Amino acid sequence: MRYIKQLKILTILTLTVLTGVACDSNSSSDNGDMATISGRVESDTQSKSVTADAYIVTAATINSDGSFSAIDGTETQTDASGNFELMVDASMYQNIVVMAENNAEVMYSMTSEQIENSQSYMVKPVSVESSAETKVFAELYANGDADMVMRSEIEAVINSAVSSEINSNSSAVADMAASLKTAAEVRASYLQEEFNSEASAKMDEIFTSSLNAQIQLENSLNAATSLQAQEEAYDTFNQAIIDAYLDAEVKASTTAKLFEMWGRVLVNNSTELSADAKNEFNKQISIYTSTVVDAAVMAEAEAANVEESTRTAIAQAGADLEATIRISTGVASEIEAAFEEYHDEVRTALENDANFSSEIVIGIDTQINSTTGAKSDFESSFTASLNADLFVNIYTSFFSSIENTVDSMSDSSTNVAALTEIMILINTAS
Repeated sequence: MRYIKQLKILTILTLTVLTGVACDSNSSSDNGDMATISGRVESDTQSKSVTADAYIVTAATINSDGSFSAIDGTETQTDASGNFELMVDASMYQNIVVMAENNAEVMYSMTSEQIENSQSYMVKPVSVESSAETKVFAELYANGDADMVMRSEIEAVINSAVSSEINSNSSAVADMAASLKTAAEVRASYLQEEFNSEASAKMDEIFTSSLNAQIQLENSLNAATSLQAQEEAYDTFNQAIIDAYLDAEVKASTTAKLFEMWGRVLVNNSTELSADAKNEFNKQISIYTSTVVDAAVMAEAEAANVEESTRTAIAQAGADLEATIRISTGVASEIEAAFEEYHDEVRTALENDANFSSEIVIGIDTQINSTTGAKSDFESSFTASLNADLFVNIYTSFFSSIENTVDSMSDSSTNVAALTEIMILINTAS
């Protein structure tokens, strides 16, 4: 999965019991009572589409234990460009995936919706990444958790560095699936706390919009003929995911908090990855977090009518943060240092803004970061064994503590709401 390059505000999105990609509008098939699945295979070794005789492609089903079984009579072969088309009787099977084999190499890709006969579907290009994503989804399905984790979340966290370990290590598959489940539970718990009876409707709206974005992404990836086209497809997908939250009327700051929680759960709980893979994993998650946090900080600053110079400084701080993370190795200390620098740059911008008292800004932030302040116990509270409710409680207690600090140290001229949100956002990840 590529990194997000732009944003308004984000997180991550959706999946039904079957995941992947369908053709636009599920076009009608000319193959009578059979469903048609098409796509292309990308070579693990060549990083490009393979030759005609390289891969045998078969439809398969996910078994109750997360393993795969080929469906007899669906076998086909890739053409010279790696493209394939196969037919399957969808009335006979559920949880249909695509399996591509070449000697000892086996790769998978998922479908996006429940497949119906007389319809045509397109899967994401079959690759090592799609294989890892499919294996993680199969593990979620085997555990009864497939409807909790959004397809875009699987897409977001599994890149080339992580996929190689997932494909070769069943423990890493189980670990990633469990981490995604816990992260989804954290998201649901916090949304419930924020929106009460509206939480379910908001997630339904986000899930629907995100699934549509996923379908468009994988159609675009199949149509892409260059790396630039692939990157553009991911950029469009990422923006659509962001818009899904905005359209569901989830505030930028709330989304940023959600995504910070989600990312922290994934990094903390992913214990089966090697050090190098976990660093890359941390780096990727942190790029997402940095983008959404910076967008939320800017939104709060604009709501407070800060000066143009302050907006420019915040925008530069956000650009610096993302750039620093991108060139980092992903080691935790490097990521933390990058967020600390962002924290300092944003705080300095607020200190120099006429809409805020520099003395109050400095005093509040100093108290938050003191030995008796809000952050004193926050960072040390997280362990891999925390359940979702306890995890969310740590965050909400931290947020409440900062809110109380801002309330008690502000004067009548302070925009308390905006300053509270900014202080929460710049201190959570730093």
